[in-house]
Amino acid sequence: MASTIPNFKNQLANRFLEDLDNDRLILPSLPDVAMRVARVLDNGISDAESIAEVIQTDPAITVKLIKAANSAMYGRCLPVETCAAAVVRLGSALTHKLVLSLSMRELFTTESPLLQQRMKALWKHSTEIGALCFVLARRDTRFNPEQAMLVGLLHDIGVVAVLNYIDKFPVEVKQPEVIDDAVKSLRARSSSMILEKWRFPSEFTVAAFEAEDWMRDTGGIPDYCDLLVTAQLHSFLGTDRAHLIPMINETTAYTRLDLGDLMPDSSLKFREEEREKITQAESLLNI
Repeated sequence: MASTIPNFKNQLANRFLEDLDNDRLILPSLPDVAMRVARVLDNGISDAESIAEVIQTDPAITVKLIKAANSAMYGRCLPVETCAAAVVRLGSALTHKLVLSLSMRELFTTESPLLQQRMKALWKHSTEIGALCFVLARRDTRFNPEQAMLVGLLHDIGVVAVLNYIDKFPVEVKQPEVIDDAVKSLRARSSSMILEKWRFPSEFTVAAFEAEDWMRDTGGIPDYCDLLVTAQLHSFLGTDRAHLIPMINETTAYTRLDLGDLMPDSSLKFREEEREKITQAESLLNI
């Protein structure tokens, strides 16, 4: 047992990447309803009835989209009652982003009781970062808030594949340290490759790959990864990871973004000021 764990830790990353490079790895698939909505929009179809017809093939997403349209973030005086009305209220572009976001929950699952808590924690982290990215993007109007939310939600999608890969191995090697090492070493590459497989824009793959490159320097042009880095630094303040990360104002992302006063000592103030919007965004992702 003592020798098994170190040996497995040393081999796991290489085996995972070898299977990944040789297309032997079963990666999460983009939810069918999200693909079909994208296909409709790619074909130049943007009327609400046609988009709603596609969405309604998935009753669960239909209910979630109507709830989203009636939520505090997008709702108005009169509630919508049909999928088509929800699409009209939201618009086709926003509907597509929300269908993507709302359908992702089904991917964060595992049949392993041993790994279920890990997957739940991963979803919680992903929705928190998605919500923070959304709120930060509302402060810097150069970004689309829903796009930022999706970038945050999907930045660790590769961890789903890593956890399900580990599940194939014997129980005796599924120790916390083994799982932690696997996630740490494989997160970036697996996440970016899955998003590339799904044909997401480069801003998603770059953000996933560089999500924990705290001091990344891309010059003077801000990107969605800057929002992601800043959101993660905010989320880690007050946790046991705080001493392992730089101060927010030490990062180049901080200098590129136009977010107002987000110094480390004002982070709690920021979370307090934006609590309602952060809560609304997290609630939306957990409908």
